[in-house]
Amino acid sequence: METIQREGEWLDLVADLITRPLSGWPVDRILPMLGRSFGAPASTFYAQEPGGPIEQRGWPADLYADRLDDALRWGRERAPFDHPLLRYYLATGRDEAMQIADVPERFADRHVHERWRAACEDVFSVDVVSQVSLPVCLDDGTNRSFLIGRVDAYSPEEMALLRRLQRVFVGLDRQIAAHARWSARIGALAVPTADAVGLTPRESVVLDMLATGATARAIARRLTVGERTVQKHLQRVYAKLGVADRLAAVQRAQLLGLLPPPLVVRT
Repeated sequence: METIQREGEWLDLVADLITRPLSGWPVDRILPMLGRSFGAPASTFYAQEPGGPIEQRGWPADLYADRLDDALRWGRERAPFDHPLLRYYLATGRDEAMQIADVPERFADRHVHERWRAACEDVFSVDVVSQVSLPVCLDDGTNRSFLIGRVDAYSPEEMALLRRLQRVFVGLDRQIAAHARWSARIGALAVPTADAVGLTPRESVVLDMLATGATARAIARRLTVGERTVQKHLQRVYAKLGVADRLAAVQRAQLLGLLPPPLVVRT
């Protein structure tokens, strides 16, 4: 019953988030819920773009207190060697949800675990030895992940729920990134215009991908949803724009300012 209740709470949250025109992760909503759902005293959002600085936001707000600089320095200098999870991801290139207790010994032996426990005590000043990572984007130097830490390991039932959450988070991350690119390219009126037409953020993203020539299957793959789901989005886009096919939808969207105007070829 407890698992069902937690799943229902997450379903409600995600259903709300996918309807919002997000250009960044709403970590202030997700981090506390991760902590409460899994009995963890700390959760963190970790983000880094290729060649860029590390962004680290924690819950509760005073998670690192006056040790944030030390935590960031440890993340840059020691984490690739002393964090069992990061060692696993760097060695395998995989991106599944994983907890420290499940990292094979060939990637993190007892010496690595000892250094990790020491870091929890000396650097972070919080007992989060049993940590689980939910990567939402590990690609070409980009890293966006949620981390949850507590004292005891996560049960198989909890890990099953976390893996389901991760799949949803990956799809939401792709929608956030695609929506941010679309709104930045179209300009300040993009979001209010889409809202006036009645397009949801997901529908705006699907329309934008449609204009590039992407098929429903390709759109589904990029957003990690089913092809049938994309077809339903397209049906709603067509209805809201008052058109019947892809070409008319793109032309109508260009006229409304939801897509860039067509290029004019001068001869």
